[in-house]
Amino acid sequence: MQFQVGDILSVPLFAHTRHFFVFIGDGKVIEWGPSDGISWMGSHGRVAKKELVKMGLEYKWLARNGDLKEITLEKRTGVSKDLMFKRIEQITKEIDYHLGHCNCEHFAYYVTGNKPHFYQSIWHLFTDHNPFTSQPMINNYKQLRDELLRCKFCGTVSLSREDFDQSIFVSVLNDGYYVYHLNHQLGGQNLYITTVPKSEDFDSSYISIVLAYFGAFIGRGEIFRIIRQLRGC
Repeated sequence: MQFQVGDILSVPLFAHTRHFFVFIGDGKVIEWGPSDGISWMGSHGRVAKKELVKMGLEYKWLARNGDLKEITLEKRTGVSKDLMFKRIEQITKEIDYHLGHCNCEHFAYYVTGNKPHFYQSIWHLFTDHNPFTSQPMINNYKQLRDELLRCKFCGTVSLSREDFDQSIFVSVLNDGYYVYHLNHQLGGQNLYITTVPKSEDFDSSYISIVLAYFGAFIGRGEIFRIIRQLRGC
């Protein structure tokens, strides 16, 4: 099969999992994975180019162990190479790779989604911008505090400047509070609510934290649910 620019492709990994990537022409693809090449969650993700192996009229994927794997066409998007690289430029630095909620498949659909609202459930994974068309379900500090207090596996967290420094902007509430999220290496989640945005003054933002909550590994789904309610997806 002849691949076209913008094609979402995949190869089998282990069990029933697959690795997804996007064809950009001239026998090359772009992919998303952990920066250290092995971590399945918590490691910073990175975008990389890879050259396929051409055998006759077909391309093969060269695996780490030297095996050549058959490539499957998952979706033909027709998106331009320029638009894909514009999407990549929008990706927030130091986004964590996570097998469950920020993986190679999410990336493939993100960079080829020329109509964002079709993929609004994954758009927020790679950028601080909020392109959603639906309305957030949590709009102010009281609603957010009450939602956190209802969480079964969440609780208050001790403040750490390093953790707060690495947290990523989620949203600004109607009453002027700013919400930030941190994805820990071992799966835990932190949510910070401040009165001053980090972009304006980090020190003042750290001092202005009025609520800091965490979800342990078993409770991270509750934090993610709240983030979706904050962003309107």
